Amino acid sequence: MNKMKRIFSILLLAVATLTVQAQFLDGRTAATAAAENQSPRAIGKKFIDFAMAEANGKTHKLSEWCGKGNYVLIDFWASWCGPCRMEMPTVVAAYKKYHQKGLQIIGVSFDNKKEPWLKAVKDLQMPWVQLSDLKGWQSLGAQVYQINAIPANILLDGKGKIVAVDLRGEQLEACLSQIYK
Repeated sequence: MNKMKRIFSILLLAVATLTVQAQFLDGRTAATAAAENQSPRAIGKKFIDFAMAEANGKTHKLSEWCGKGNYVLIDFWASWCGPCRMEMPTVVAAYKKYHQKGLQIIGVSFDNKKEPWLKAVKDLQMPWVQLSDLKGWQSLGAQVYQINAIPANILLDGKGKIVAVDLRGEQLEACLSQIYK
């Protein structure tokens, strides 16, 4: 009888484990999901405020836009990043389509040099606020949000809670079209 109880307990544990793993349809395990919840970019977490300067030297805080009622996309990029430049037309199109409906975009550049950064902003026609401390990968934005690859982004709801991360291409459009029905 004890052997049967033991087998039943093992089977029950196996089913419970499979059930937990099945909840993560995107391939994540429960351990990975738990680790992600510790990330400053975890879905549901409130944004972390930081201050950086625009090209003209004026310092801004994310809190000037985040948590003020509108959705905000914080876009981490650099002028020297090929994938960032390839993704930018999608971000520009999203801005043009949804800005009048309330979408704000804040660019956070990982550039080290001001001239290439400003040239890219102009060439790629990015009309939104652009911030940089010109420290590249040592940027305050990279440190605060633990960004180790770009392009990267964080979408915040009107209350400043993270609702999505790393939306690219069709994913960005699909998410914003649901928000701004």
